[in-house]
Amino acid sequence: MSKRIVINPLTRISGFMEIDVTVENNQVVDAKTKGNLFRGFEQMLIGRSPFDSVYFTQRICGICSAAHSMASSLALEDALKIVPMEQGKYLRDIIHCCEFLQNHIRHFYQYTAPDFVKIDQNSLFQADHDDFRLPPEINDRISRHYFESLTISRLAHQMLAVLGGKAPHNHGVFIGGITTQATAEKVVHLDSILQKISAFIDESMIPDVYDIARYYPEYFQLGRGYGNLLTYGSFNNYKELGTLYVDPLVLTAEGMQVFDESKIQEKIDYSYFTAMEDTYSPREAAPMPDMDKSDAYSWVKAPRYNGLPFEVGPLARLVLSGLYNNGISAMDRTIARALEAKKIAEIMKVLLQQIIPGIDVQKKYELPEAASGRGLVDTTRGALGHWLKVKDKKISFYQIITPSTWDFSTRDENGYYGTAEAALIGTPIQNPEKPAEIGRVLRSFDPCMSCATHVYTPGKQVKTIKVF
Repeated sequence: MSKRIVINPLTRISGFMEIDVTVENNQVVDAKTKGNLFRGFEQMLIGRSPFDSVYFTQRICGICSAAHSMASSLALEDALKIVPMEQGKYLRDIIHCCEFLQNHIRHFYQYTAPDFVKIDQNSLFQADHDDFRLPPEINDRISRHYFESLTISRLAHQMLAVLGGKAPHNHGVFIGGITTQATAEKVVHLDSILQKISAFIDESMIPDVYDIARYYPEYFQLGRGYGNLLTYGSFNNYKELGTLYVDPLVLTAEGMQVFDESKIQEKIDYSYFTAMEDTYSPREAAPMPDMDKSDAYSWVKAPRYNGLPFEVGPLARLVLSGLYNNGISAMDRTIARALEAKKIAEIMKVLLQQIIPGIDVQKKYELPEAASGRGLVDTTRGALGHWLKVKDKKISFYQIITPSTWDFSTRDENGYYGTAEAALIGTPIQNPEKPAEIGRVLRSFDPCMSCATHVYTPGKQVKTIKVF
């Protein structure tokens, strides 16, 4: 007997997402991940000063705002033919490290842990399932860390604000590096906070994730998807330091290859957008919204690399860098996020040691009459790309592909599901009335659907779980 399960919205993620799956014999046989949000920022930027994009695009999201300032700054540097000083790159990447740490700690404890840990002390949280297996002493320990993580993740934002002015939506990241200078006092301040965060990751976060994995071993077999992995590169290409993490790479069944930007396309066959062509290069077209489009079911588009859907994020980076080889699954993603937090803390430590206080990395920038550029950077959730064009010294074109667009894309005309949709196919559902497995698989990707503007439908319920 076939059953349809609709969850709207999926909770404990950033933004609004609806899940629509079909279950037969207690197994998912079809899935649609629906982004119920409209991204309007590309249209907002048309006609504005190119420099505005660094600050406008940060408002796409309050979780990963520094990531957008990074991509926008890189796109402007590409367009203006600016090569930042190494000190500028170090400082900007330190801010980026802070956002990695804040996000990974927050996501593991606040978003993922409640799927496996019974947190009775939180009166605001109500579990939507009863599959809790941890022994009381482990459950209670992780519950304590759940609350401690709020302070630790806040410390990461405090670090970001030391160089960025505030968090979220920093004022620091810009062309050439950051807008201010590093002082010896700031470097010492950052290092002292980093020591506290690193200790929490080593002593709490990593042991906690492995304890969860030990009592939920079947999740190493669930949520694989296609197994295609992609990264634009992360904390790499330094003149003296080389690559501290990973270079631009892709992995498919044919093996590992160097990333080739020209192979990126975006498809809108099942998205609420229209354009001259349903498949296009992100540097050539920005489609227009169309909620009345037939067969469409999501505001999320469908990026493809060499025609295939790809997974991006911490697990992809760890595997491609050679630092993780256990497998690709929902649990592997969760473990990878904790291990990457440790790696990022180590990278930040190295970058702080390179900082020379008192160096000004800024100058006056002249806008050309016409230019084009792109900024590709790996962020907390994966590969983020910004593409822009300048005409008459104003933005004439802007296009963004976020990591969650890669992971939560719609299907395409070639029959490929989106990455997260494919990860759901084959998932066993023990209790269709409380489908905990769906949330666990999807949250392992750390979806960020708030990278858009909310579309509100009057009269629609705030949250529904429907079984048909």
